[in-house]
Amino acid sequence: MVIEVGKDVVVVGGGPSGLAAAVRLAELGYGVAVVESGDELGGILIQCIHDGFGTKLFGKALSGPEFASSFIERLGELGVEAWTRTHVVRGRLEGGSWVLTAVSPRGVLRFRSRAVVYATGCRERTPFEICVGGTRPAGVYTAGLVQRLVNLYGVLPGRRVLIVGGGDVGMIVARHLYLEGVEELLIVFPEPWFACLPRNVQQCVLDFGIPFRPRTIVKEIVGKERVEGAVLVRVDEKWQPIKGTEEFYPCDAVVFSVGLVPNASQLEELGAEIDPRTRGPVVNEYFETSLRGVFAVGNLLTPFDYVDDAVETAFIAAEGVSKHLSGEARRDKPIPLRPSPNVRLLVPHRVEWASGRDVTLFLRPSVERENPRISVRSGGGELYHTRRRYARPSLMERVELPRGLVESSPEGVVVDVE
Repeated sequence: MVIEVGKDVVVVGGGPSGLAAAVRLAELGYGVAVVESGDELGGILIQCIHDGFGTKLFGKALSGPEFASSFIERLGELGVEAWTRTHVVRGRLEGGSWVLTAVSPRGVLRFRSRAVVYATGCRERTPFEICVGGTRPAGVYTAGLVQRLVNLYGVLPGRRVLIVGGGDVGMIVARHLYLEGVEELLIVFPEPWFACLPRNVQQCVLDFGIPFRPRTIVKEIVGKERVEGAVLVRVDEKWQPIKGTEEFYPCDAVVFSVGLVPNASQLEELGAEIDPRTRGPVVNEYFETSLRGVFAVGNLLTPFDYVDDAVETAFIAAEGVSKHLSGEARRDKPIPLRPSPNVRLLVPHRVEWASGRDVTLFLRPSVERENPRISVRSGGGELYHTRRRYARPSLMERVELPRGLVESSPEGVVVDVE
């Protein structure tokens, strides 16, 4: 038996960005369904029991579950249908509508809508993706899995733990393991300094005296049935191993926190264009993909530093969905937004609508600068600039670009960090 569900918009993913998009669309008067493959709504925030969420959006520091609950409660007040334990397996365009086929314990469902918002987030990179050698014993984890084990189930991954990666999630996990009583911790990463928010370095590592080694990677994991240790090696500025610096470090668990990758495979199967820099979809200023009526929000675009910024993309996308459903005019030719060599990634990628809000840019520098200028140029001339105290690859920058400036340069603009 196939269950048919017809809505104006279907949101795929019940994490913070998906919930925010559904809430805003419902507030605009559209019929919305949220489809979530997990057992409950909230996404990754359910296991993030530390605070720091919502400082921009709510003006106070909330825990992950508190942040998610604010949207879940509003969703219930608006009467939005939420289908949990429901996995979308494929989608297609049929007669001007998007049709998503999903499976759940209730059977096969077919969702039909005029627009789709994908909010499927990102996944963690694995040890195999960074070419770590050695055996495959028990005791090798990703940081997100450790968060879930410790915060939701009260299970420690080990007593002597090696954390690989200098990003935000790894720092937060290190602090939590320290507070839960892990006997020994060590953090290693190939950069000369942590690649995360300064507040997490201070609050999660320095405040607790957790030892760390920069310019260090894991060459191989040692152990037959259970992790017995790892071979560490020093690296140079190009992250190449330095011969003769190998060292065996005894431990019973290795936790990898080595980056996130957008879950864009289903969008790619639908035919959406993918940006090789972000590994997420190419989008316009309202985060609509190259497929008409299909939008992407949150960490599916690129991993954000703050959940508040990810949620902002959902609010902007909801405006775009409304423009699409009401049939507002688009430009005859989109205006491209291009990153300079000093910008590692830039979202969005083009301006496509004939009118609308100012353009919100999210960019991550590829250089480190003090007192930098973030500039927007066209044809050799500068259209706009703003300054920051500092810029570094580990920090995402948000820039509000006046729409009129972009529209005055139909050939496109270049965003630079100088």
